[in-house]
Amino acid sequence: MGQMTLEVELISAKGLKDVNFFTKMSVYAVVSVLDGDSHEQQKTKSFVSQNCGTHPTWNNFHMDFTIDGSLAQQSRLALAFKLFCKRRLGDKYIGQVVAPIKELFDTMANPNSTMTFVAYHVISKPSSKPKGELHFSYKFYDKVAVSPAEPPFAWPQFQHEHTARGPPYVPRQTQYEDTALAPPYVLPQTQYEYTATSPPYPPPQPRYKYTPSAPPLYGYTSTPPRYQFTASAPPLYG
Repeated sequence: MGQMTLEVELISAKGLKDVNFFTKMSVYAVVSVLDGDSHEQQKTKSFVSQNCGTHPTWNNFHMDFTIDGSLAQQSRLALAFKLFCKRRLGDKYIGQVVAPIKELFDTMANPNSTMTFVAYHVISKPSSKPKGELHFSYKFYDKVAVSPAEPPFAWPQFQHEHTARGPPYVPRQTQYEDTALAPPYVLPQTQYEYTATSPPYPPPQPRYKYTPSAPPLYGYTSTPPRYQFTASAPPLYG
């Protein structure tokens, strides 16, 4: 047998030992699973039944315990109820019930369906006589292993929502590619044009201008005379 779940409902108790002398007791229970070495496991505490005296009620207080079926069949597990009186100066022990889980499993009414009602004697000390009864119900059912659901991947869901609402996402580096659908990237023209508030563009310079390599001409507005002194021609007289 594998893992099993033991469901317990704490109902009531009656005829308990009264550990208070002047006021009514307020009783609560600590429920746990005892292993073969009497070590407490999966401990659960019920609420306090206020001013109940020797007849506390817990209105079917619900608890679940995970049981190893193989250990239960070997009589190595037990269900323990320890009853305490709630007091201002310190809680006081009343008594306990120890029910072998194999005994509960063998005497249950209908597995995996209805709760089985039982009543056990409350013992304050191992050598003392029983004082009172504890009432509870229980049932066993197989523990179903449920694998955790894998969280959905968020990116495909984002693509689906984006496609349903508009065109698919386009990376930034493809916005200015030189394709048939998109013109090539051009810098804004306003960076290099003049406006009304800027000074006018300077007029073009004269086509011919004086340079250091050409001396200026004084008083000459046309070409030099046709005949002039040169090194290759003798001077003319008269």
